[in-house]
Amino acid sequence: MMRFFGKPAPVTLTLVIINALIFAYGTISGTQESIIIHYGFIPNELFHSSFILDALLRLFTSMFIHANIAHISFNLFALIYMGGFAERSIGVPRFILLYVVAGLGGGLLYGGVASYILSSGESILIGASGAISGILGVSAALGDVRGYYWLAIQVIYVFIGSVTLIPIAFMAHVGGFLSGLFLTRTMIAVERRKRNRNSNAFTA
Repeated sequence: MMRFFGKPAPVTLTLVIINALIFAYGTISGTQESIIIHYGFIPNELFHSSFILDALLRLFTSMFIHANIAHISFNLFALIYMGGFAERSIGVPRFILLYVVAGLGGGLLYGGVASYILSSGESILIGASGAISGILGVSAALGDVRGYYWLAIQVIYVFIGSVTLIPIAFMAHVGGFLSGLFLTRTMIAVERRKRNRNSNAFTA
């Protein structure tokens, strides 16, 4: 049986601490709204303006910003629950790469839909949901159905948010999950090819 809890995973723990400290600083100092405005991702700045570098930086920094205690609690619980398993399964370098790529992928999918389909590209995206959904994709790619279960919980969470008028960037969740799923499967395929080549090699 695959384990989600066990030996502490250093990168997962570090990510939890970083997110918590940023939220605590903004809340205690009263600068949370300013942090969101200056470091949240605004899709139209990437797709419909010349501020591309700034928008890309915001796409990254937005992954570490949360709106309120419920937002960060849900995300960090998911990260703690799934992150250790993913980190131990694929290793630290790949885990870091996947976390960042999934976060960026989720933000880009959300941004594209917001800017070109929903005409809501001026709205600000914040939160680690895309990156954490990528961790769910790792679990799913490795054959553990609980990755899909947790994605289903997020879908329910999004539905509740829509009913209570709490804005939730569902496409960021989807984009992050798909990024994590396909990147992990690609890593697995590459690793298998390397092993097959080594096993078929002749020695002199």
